[in-house]
Formats: sequence, C-alpha cells, structure tokens
Amino acid sequence: MKKQYHRILILFILLPAVFLQGCWISSLPAYAPPATPTPLVLVEPPEIEDTTPSVPPTPGRFTLRYEPAISMNPLITRNRDNIVLSSLLYESLFYLDENLYPIPMLCVGWDTEDNTTFTFEIMPDVAMHDGSTLTAADVAYSINQARRSGRRHAGKLRTITSATATDDLTVTIVLESANARLIRLLDIPIIKSGSSESRLPPGTGPYIFPAEDAMRLTRFTEYRHYSDLPLTTIHLIECQDNEITEMFDDGRLSLLWDDPTDSFDIRINRHHEPRFFNTTAMQYIGFNANSFVLRNADVRRAIGLAIEHQYIVDNIMNVPRPNQTVASPVAISPVFDMYDTFWERRGNDPLVDMAALFERAGLYDINETSLLEMPDGYGGYSKFTLLFIVNIENSHKLATANYLADRLRSFGLDVTVRALPWSQFIADLEKGEFDIYYGETLLGADFNLTPLLMPGDQNLNFGRTAHTSYKPMIDDFLAAGTQEEVSEAGESLIREIIVNAPFVPILYKRHAIYSPMGVITGASPGQSGVFYNFHEWSIDLYMLN
Repeated sequence: MKKQYHRILILFILLPAVFLQGCWISSLPAYAPPATPTPLVLVEPPEIEDTTPSVPPTPGRFTLRYEPAISMNPLITRNRDNIVLSSLLYESLFYLDENLYPIPMLCVGWDTEDNTTFTFEIMPDVAMHDGSTLTAADVAYSINQARRSGRRHAGKLRTITSATATDDLTVTIVLESANARLIRLLDIPIIKSGSSESRLPPGTGPYIFPAEDAMRLTRFTEYRHYSDLPLTTIHLIECQDNEITEMFDDGRLSLLWDDPTDSFDIRINRHHEPRFFNTTAMQYIGFNANSFVLRNADVRRAIGLAIEHQYIVDNIMNVPRPNQTVASPVAISPVFDMYDTFWERRGNDPLVDMAALFERAGLYDINETSLLEMPDGYGGYSKFTLLFIVNIENSHKLATANYLADRLRSFGLDVTVRALPWSQFIADLEKGEFDIYYGETLLGADFNLTPLLMPGDQNLNFGRTAHTSYKPMIDDFLAAGTQEEVSEAGESLIREIIVNAPFVPILYKRHAIYSPMGVITGASPGQSGVFYNFHEWSIDLYMLN
C-alpha cells in the first residue's frame, strides 16, 4: 500500500487599503509585517495490515494424448499414441533401456545350454487387472500371439518355433536356430491368456481404465509399487495432429512422444525439456539389382563410399535439434553394447577407391561431359540416369536424398530425385520402378539383418539384392555369445555387406519425449516403453498449473 502525505499549509490574505469613490479615510493603521508561516509538516499515516486471504496454488492435470476409437490391445494396435500409453497398462519379460540394453521386468531368471532352447522363470504373485495372478500360460500365450499377429512384433520373433508353459511359473521357448540375444526381443507386452480379441485386454501395468470408455487412467491398487506411483489419476484427451503443438504449449497436454525426423514436425521451444533414447530404426540406401548399371556390385559399393554419414547427421538429420540420429558407418548400430569399432571401414582414400570401382565396372567419361557413360554393348558408350525415389512427406529424408544426388553427380553419376507421396512410394518400390530408394526399417534389438539380406515375401527385398548366401553369416552372428565371438562373426557379415552392397546404412534414429521444463524428474524412457519404472518418476503438478 502506498504511503500518503498530508501537507498542512497556512495561507495569509493581505487586505489592501481601499479607496472608495466619494469617501476619504483620514488615517491608515500602522504597517505590520506578516507573521512567519508555519513550517511544512509531513504526516505519515499508520500502517494498515493487508487482511486479504492468500490463495494457495492449484495443482495441474497430467494429461496424455489418446485415441479412444482405436484398440488399446498392445499386440496389434498400430496407433502411436495408444502404443505410448500402453506401457502404463502392460509390462513385458524384459525392457530395452535408453541404450537398447535388456533389463528384466517380469522375468526373475533364465537359462539356456545351446542358445536354441531357453527357459524363463516368471515373477511370482504378480496381479493382473482382472483379479487373476500372472502365470506362465499368460506369457506363452502373449508371445505366440505376438509372433503370429503379423503387425508390430511378428518380424523380430520369426525364428521362434514354440513358446509353452511347462509349469505355472516357467516358460520354454524354442528357436529354429541359435540366438544368444533372444532376451533382447522379449519386450513383448504380456496380456491375459485368451484375450487377444479384446480391445482392452487385462495386463499387469501400474494403471487401469476405471471403465472401458473412461478418458482417464487410475492407479491399479494391486500393483506391486502402488504406493510409489507419482499420480493417482492420469487424464486423457483426444486431439488432431495439427492441434498438438498448441495444446502442448498451453498445458492441455503434459507429455509428448516424438520421432523427431519423421514426417510430422512437433514444434518445441526452450520451455520444453527433451529426453532422447536410442532405437533400432535404421535408415539406409537401397538399390535395384535389375538396373543395368546397379546390377554391378562395384557401382553399388562405390555409391556407398560417397556417403558421408557424419555430415548427413550433423547438417541435415540433427537440425534443428541435436541428438536426433546417430551416424552408422556399418549396418549394426554403434550404440549396440557389443559393437566393435574394428568393423568400420579402413583402407585407402574413399575417393581413390571409388574411381577404381567405377573403372572396374566399365564406367568412363568418354564424352568429357563430367558424367560417366556405360558400355552400350556395341562397342560404344551411352549416357544413363539413376532414378532415386524418396518419400516427399519427410523433409529430412528428402533433404538427404537431394544432398546425396548432388554429391553423386559431382562424382560423375547422373541422378534424378523423384519425391513421392507415401502410397506411391510404396507402390513404386513393390513394382521395382526405381534405381535407388531411401529406406527405413525397425530391426530387432539382436540386429538380425535378415529382412534386408534374405529373400522372402515379408522382407525388404524390393531391389532383388538379397541372397541366401548371407544366411550362414547371419546365423553365426546371432549365435555368437561372447564379445570375441560377436566381433569375429560381425566382421565377416559386415565385410560381405560392404563388398556386395545390397544396401548402404546411413544412420540409426533416436526418439524423444518432451515435457515442460522442470516438471518431471527420474524419467528413463526407452524403445520398449516411455513409462518404464514409472514409480520412480517425480511429477510436479503445481508446475503444470
């Protein structure tokens, strides 16, 4: 309250002598000087106490995006928001942390003698949402459904021949060939046996829907860490893609999952806090072996030598935000804990090797046009142009394709980039109407490269560069258990990929979650689920107000 000052002023009025017309005053009083004025006095009022009652801050609502019209079944749903949400409702035998390392979740022990037959001991006394207790039958059922569903998990589980419950708490998994890294594939959400057709099957996660049509989650009272969960209620909201940024900015959404290099761009500002985690999503350059020029492995290999992986990551893919991707000079991610740097290419100057490979393939700049020509089969040479197709909706991929095309032109290869809508891009891949394509695939965390190297209906053999000759090397790499074995088997496989160049790796992607700055502590998201160890998170709802 401002202080007010009262000023006391004494004013003096002097009356002059007055002469009135027709009157004469015979005498005037003697002159007397005015009295000394009273000094200025400042008077301070008494302090007045502010009795207005204070209003305590109101906590905000922790709100996540949700699509209620789409299934929440974690084995079959392909909606990204519901997949993100599912890690609050479902758990798995193992969890892949932010560096793709497997952490036991519902498994308390496992054993194998030959890396082909595995036994897993299930955590006892784990409550499920329907009031039952988790059994080995639920686990075996979930794994079998996941490998047969043909959607999210079937690809990485293709080598499992059976998963059976041998008693109430023991599951046996048999593989068609040895895989020492099987546990890295078992981040499969576990649901109740017999519930695969349900839109919302029972799980063992920390939260449940109080009713199937509810727009909120509540704590599961039988969850083993119930008392440590940071929220009693998680609110859900439905929204369109074009509304996400505004809703996040004004607090109606509290956390966002993001693939920063995907087609849809979420605008993030300095008030938002990112947490990145590694994935097994690899981006690569694929070739068409039916192309007259690219059927020669030397030309494909030379194109691989032209790719500057770190430049692409630093100047295209990780713009505007760093940490979005990791450069990968070989087909196995450098974040793999058994990665061997010796796998990376060593040798001569890549440009020297590239020129030698073009020459060996019979490509020359006969007409001195700065572009290479190929033999026409009649003793002469003819021009050629390589068609490079890419998805137009993804600005990062399109920018990389244009950069690579410019770089290849500088080395004498005439390349035309054709940016296509997603449906047309897939159609042209399936019809083989391309020479080069910009591809992406999500591998299993065992880094089984079968989808890219082996022929098959469900594989990525768009350009017919796959071949059964890779199978022994793939099998040896997956069967390798020790670091020494992995290094040796990986070396053989990677060298074969470099020489034959069925594809050329570029990078591995990282995903992220964003939250308002300072609201969340203790979060450790990973590819298996954003809300891993949610009971260890701290969430300041007052900062969401």
